[in-house]
Amino acid sequence: MQGLQKVFRVLRQGGVPRLVNRGFGFVYRRGVRPLLPVSGPARLGGVLTCYGLTAADRYVPASWLPWWMTEPTGNSSYEAALVHGLGAQVRSGDRVVVVGGGIGVTAVNAALLAGPSGHVTCFEGNLENCARVGETAALNGVSNLTVRHAVVGQPIAVYGAAAQLGTVLPADRLPPCDVLELDCEGAEIRIIPEMTIRPRVLLVETHGLYASSTRDVAAAMAACGYAVTDLGWAEPSQVETCREHDIRVLLGVRGPSDGSEDRSDEGRRAGS
Repeated sequence: MQGLQKVFRVLRQGGVPRLVNRGFGFVYRRGVRPLLPVSGPARLGGVLTCYGLTAADRYVPASWLPWWMTEPTGNSSYEAALVHGLGAQVRSGDRVVVVGGGIGVTAVNAALLAGPSGHVTCFEGNLENCARVGETAALNGVSNLTVRHAVVGQPIAVYGAAAQLGTVLPADRLPPCDVLELDCEGAEIRIIPEMTIRPRVLLVETHGLYASSTRDVAAAMAACGYAVTDLGWAEPSQVETCREHDIRVLLGVRGPSDGSEDRSDEGRRAGS
């Protein structure tokens, strides 16, 4: 029934030509493309990733490509708001914690920004994605990144089968860090009030579709002492979806004199 509704919606929006084009695109993505040899890694959000390209991607219409591609070589705006926030806030030597690793785009960007003297700890609830984060890190020569197979707070919309879920880490057990990124499909609204750490920077992707609205997340961040700035839609290439589901990125920054930066030996040991 849902499939028929989608067909009728496409017909209303663009008629038969659009429906035919969407049909060919579906066949290419699901039937043809998986059979083609991989020609190299896709560049998403400025880094090489575990997602592969095929030679045919250069010759088919852009509408036939997978959702994460906007051009034959990848998608420069993938996770753009988070990547932009990290680029503006991560310093050399920072300890960064990423909750919700995906395929590793933001974690690898953070590791490159933190440099050899810094370190990134990435929590990912899906076992296959843990391997993808490691592959993306290796493709970019990143060695200062540790992947932990764990769900932080509560598993709300973790990708993959339930059998692949990692152990649950309570939010108050998050390790001390300078920068904390939360991209965890709705769990952010529960993590923020429960976490006991106060990193210098807090980057959060909101998910209104999972009862974690931008307004409520911003209020939770402010209650923890953060000055909050809205960085806009999470995916500039997916604005329609982001608008429909209220998916934005918020930046929270604490002042340098509020004790948010714990550089002590005790803090480092606690985060190791």
